[in-house]
Amino acid sequence: MNVSKISKLVVAVAVLATASFAQLLGGTNLAVIKVGKSEISQGKVDSLARMLAQQELQGQPITEEVMKQARAYAAVNLVAAELVRLEVERQKINAPAKKVDSLLTLYKSQYPSEDQFKKALKQVGTNLDGLRTKIELQVESDMLLSKVVPYPTDPTDAEKKAYFDKNKAQIPVNDSIAGVQIYLNIAKTDDAQAIADKKAILSGIAALWRSKRTASFASNVELFQQLAAQNSDDPDAKTSGGAMKPFLAKTMGPEFEKAVKALKVGEVSEAFQAKQGLTIFLMALKNDGKYESIAQQIDMRLRQEREMDRQEKVSAYLETLTKTFPVQYLNDDYKPKAQGPQQ
Repeated sequence: MNVSKISKLVVAVAVLATASFAQLLGGTNLAVIKVGKSEISQGKVDSLARMLAQQELQGQPITEEVMKQARAYAAVNLVAAELVRLEVERQKINAPAKKVDSLLTLYKSQYPSEDQFKKALKQVGTNLDGLRTKIELQVESDMLLSKVVPYPTDPTDAEKKAYFDKNKAQIPVNDSIAGVQIYLNIAKTDDAQAIADKKAILSGIAALWRSKRTASFASNVELFQQLAAQNSDDPDAKTSGGAMKPFLAKTMGPEFEKAVKALKVGEVSEAFQAKQGLTIFLMALKNDGKYESIAQQIDMRLRQEREMDRQEKVSAYLETLTKTFPVQYLNDDYKPKAQGPQQ
């Protein structure tokens, strides 16, 4: 079995995926895959496949071709999750109760009330005990995988500078920048007070972002994009998150160029008035040839490379588990086409 395409990130989703009671009707509980002596039902694969397809298409119609691809992807990842679960069981790995309790508390904190929390559990066909069991398995799976393939270390400043020195000839040097903007339109009827009020709103959004930002550049950009989707008058912000691909600041007008000129990568401007309205801007990239301006991108690149390397090693480890727990596809519709024949 070729598991090189198995995504560890989706393994986490697969572990928590469950079939609803409705899926146990009409034959959807029939086994379509066997992993060792365990069986994976048609309903479980289809449930995860539909969830993945819905996440990918975000409200667009799910075609049969999309569903076919999602079904194959779900099947591979459910197999991976089951391989890990069986090995956890074989090694008798037990999740620390304190960690499970902590994660359970964190999960519950995402809901404003106990009733809404219980309602959410009911919607996915489980209860508090069921959720605890799934969290325990998630923790145990992570314990196993992190023991076999440790998580990569964070890039050091020396490593990032070495990468910069090695690749700086390929790094573009020009006046372009990239980032995320949030703006509010100025209506013809807006007087000075209305404009001041809108500027105060943007200043409040910037202050909220600064209060919640972390050491993670990627997380900070994502947070700002979420705020843009929620607050910006840009009609595309709900899908783009206000992201702006590399552009010349002067093309946005002198007010914009002046307001962002001194910004460093990772900083957000004060609210200012420009031709598109009242704006705050997060600087995500400056192509000025300086290490300080591209250090965040280098950090992200090195992290991505290390995570990809780890996923390759996780996939290789999962392949070894198939020798202990053979995989059989009982229905060709659920057999990934890229994989070779199973016994």
